[in-house]
Amino acid sequence: MNIEERVEIAILTKYYGALLTDRQRDILDLYVDNNLSLAEVSTELGISRQAVKDALDTAFATLKQMEQKLNFVSRDQKIKNILKEKASQINEMTRLEIISILED
Repeated sequence: MNIEERVEIAILTKYYGALLTDRQRDILDLYVDNNLSLAEVSTELGISRQAVKDALDTAFATLKQMEQKLNFVSRDQKIKNILKEKASQINEMTRLEIISILED
C-alpha cells in the first residue's frame, strides 16, 4: 500500500470508522497507522494472515462505499476550499485563525 492509499484510508476512517467493527478498526490501526505488515498484524492479533487480509479488504470496501454514498469527505473538502477563498477577504488575524481551524 502506497502513501496516498494510506492517507486516503486514514481520512476515510476518520469519517466512517465508527461504521466498522471493533476488529476491523483494530486491524486498520495496526496495518495503516502503525505500518505493520499483514504477517505482523496476524502475529499481534493471533489470527491468520488471510483473516487479516480479508478484514482489511472488507474494511477498505466499506469505507469507500460509505464515501461514495454519503460524500462527507469530498463535501468537507469543498467547504474548506470555499472558506479558504473567502478568508482572503477577511482581515489577516481572522484569516489566519480560520485557516488554522480548517487545517486541523
